[in-house]
Amino acid sequence: MTAADGRAALLLAVVFFNTVEALPLPRGAKRENYDKPSAQDEIARWQRGLAGLGIHRSQAQLTEAAFALAELGARARAWLTAPARPLFELTQTGQNWALFTHPDRWPARLVIEVQQGDEWSRVYASLDPEHEFRADALVYRRVRAVYDGQSEKAGRTWDRFASWAAAEVFAAYPEAHTVRVKFIRLHTYEPGESATVLEEVGDRFPEIRRRP
Repeated sequence: MTAADGRAALLLAVVFFNTVEALPLPRGAKRENYDKPSAQDEIARWQRGLAGLGIHRSQAQLTEAAFALAELGARARAWLTAPARPLFELTQTGQNWALFTHPDRWPARLVIEVQQGDEWSRVYASLDPEHEFRADALVYRRVRAVYDGQSEKAGRTWDRFASWAAAEVFAAYPEAHTVRVKFIRLHTYEPGESATVLEEVGDRFPEIRRRP
């Protein structure tokens, strides 16, 4: 084998293992995750689709089937990527998350609010053209690593990010005395459902900063 052949083989291996890592397969399966609203929402859609094909299963049956398939997928991913895992951990070059595992109908949106006097007002909300304070710096992909709507806890840099965002607001709004940085959880709808707007269903990880 020539040096060129060796390089080609190495590149092929890297592409193969990263492709497997990026497949929409779970890294692990936790039964409690399948009882969450987002999971039950998706399973209900599968139930309706299968019923249209003449396959009738209860939501509980489909929940257990989805969990079993997730366990199988996680084991398959672990087995396929096992040979490359030590190299990826050493070089930090692996694909660390699966892509497009499921449609998220409960997304999170970054929001910054300011209090002037007794009134709170929104100055920034991601993907909201009416609230674009410092959008040049806060656009989603620029701060993607700071917050993750799929996580059950705030990221390690969330506290520092909130302090930076508050400092920016205080500099732009001299009358502001308090800033709140948070996510809002939204619920989106399919075509034909009754709601036509995003529904705000709760706050996550609120951070309050007061003017020094």
